[in-house]
Amino acid sequence: MPAAARVQPAGEWSGADPRYRGYRAAKAGARLDHRVRLAVDLVPAGARRVLDLGAGDGFVTSCLGSAAGARLAVAVDVGAPEPLVTPASDVAHVTARLPGPLPFPAGAFDVVVTLETIEHVLDPDGLLEEARRVLAPGGTLVLSTPRLDSFLVVAALLLGFQPPAVECSSRRRYGSPFGEQRPSGHVHLFTRRALAEALAANGFRLEEYREARFSSSWWQAVRSDRRPRPLDLALRAAFAVYDLVPFRKDVMVVRATRAGGD
Repeated sequence: MPAAARVQPAGEWSGADPRYRGYRAAKAGARLDHRVRLAVDLVPAGARRVLDLGAGDGFVTSCLGSAAGARLAVAVDVGAPEPLVTPASDVAHVTARLPGPLPFPAGAFDVVVTLETIEHVLDPDGLLEEARRVLAPGGTLVLSTPRLDSFLVVAALLLGFQPPAVECSSRRRYGSPFGEQRPSGHVHLFTRRALAEALAANGFRLEEYREARFSSSWWQAVRSDRRPRPLDLALRAAFAVYDLVPFRKDVMVVRATRAGGD
């Protein structure tokens, strides 16, 4: 096993790992991953109450709350490790397992955000049901998840590699060309069509769809893990070319509205 490899004990929570926070410390404070930046842009201004499901340390929750101008930002996860960077605003932390039930009354929030979380839970419909329940009528859901039919996944399969985000073990990654040994714990993955159908089936109306780059998440993980090696730099250059493809990117980021008044 390479020296940099980290074996993932079965069932261990990956949210405490600095490589999976959605941001990293930088000279100017923090560098947000591309998917997180897109999600922050999709949060509607003027929302008073923001809930972040699968929030980890709550730093991104702080960014989401600030973008909305919210007076209340709540981070929910199974734990809350120390942030890598001091958040710019206060966040309330609630410990709970997803998909729930969540310890909030119906209609308690104006915005629910869940980034790179739905693919980790055993009951994705249950997560969407709970998100809808705690949203006020007309409230907003912002969600991101890997795209199963992205170009990168299809190309990896054609070349005989295990694609990023498509895992065959809960302990380590096998068949990866990137040298990354720790799995991220994905159990359910969506194509664009499947995600749209899941949202509609659980009472959401899709309003906006965007796509983020896997290369950003990968580079964040590399920089959080080690000093970049020559292979890392070569892969980054290859990803820079791949990123010029304007569609079928690797992470779907959507904004949906809670449909119906019940």
